[in-house]
Formats: sequence, structure tokens, C-alpha cells
Amino acid sequence: MLKSTILFSVLLMAVSAIGLLFFPSKMLGVVGIVSNLQTDFLLRVSGVGVASLIPGVWVSRTSTASPVSRAVLMGLVTYMFLSSIVDFLAYRQSIVSTSSLPSIGLRILLGGIILWHLIKEKAQL
Repeated sequence: MLKSTILFSVLLMAVSAIGLLFFPSKMLGVVGIVSNLQTDFLLRVSGVGVASLIPGVWVSRTSTASPVSRAVLMGLVTYMFLSSIVDFLAYRQSIVSTSSLPSIGLRILLGGIILWHLIKEKAQL
């Protein structure tokens, strides 16, 4: 299940990175934000950050026992949880619409599954 969760996460990250890099105004439009040159720039920078996580996460899917793989996956879990908190706070402040809620929930779910497996594997070592 962990490998499938990681593969699904990589797919979502790739789609998100492409959207952020090449279609930032459409990505903002989904959550009800009107884009401008500054917001497009910031989203593209975010897209670079998301894209930079993909190779490490991709390699980590085959062996979660190594300290490097575990560190990469903990970085992914941290990204999923913190980005969900940021998005939820934006929702609470009416910056983004309710269409951001499924993404928040999905990231929390995926991050939780990965974290649970990492804790479980650590306990078995």
C-alpha cells in the first residue's frame, strides 16, 4: 500500500507542478483567486519547489528502509501537512473557496498514510 500511495503522490505532484508552472492563473481560478503577474510568479516558484521533490520521492518508492529514503518521505509528509495547514488558514480567512477543501483532505490523507507506514516500519526495525 505504501508504494501505491507514493506512486499516486508522485503523479499528483507532477500534475500540480505542471499546472503551477504552466497554468498558474487557471490554478488560482479553481480556488476563486484572480491572478496577476505577481501571483503567477509566486505560483511558478511554488511549482519549481513541488517539481524538485519528485525525483527523490520517486526513488524512495522502492526502499523506505534507508535513512535517505525515510528523510525524503518525511520531507514529503511535512510538505503535505504544512501546505494543508496554509490552505486551510486561507480558507478560514475567505482567501480561497471551498474548492480547496478536497485538496486539503487528500494531502492530509496521503501524508497520514505515508507517515503511518514510516512509523510502522521504524517500529519493526
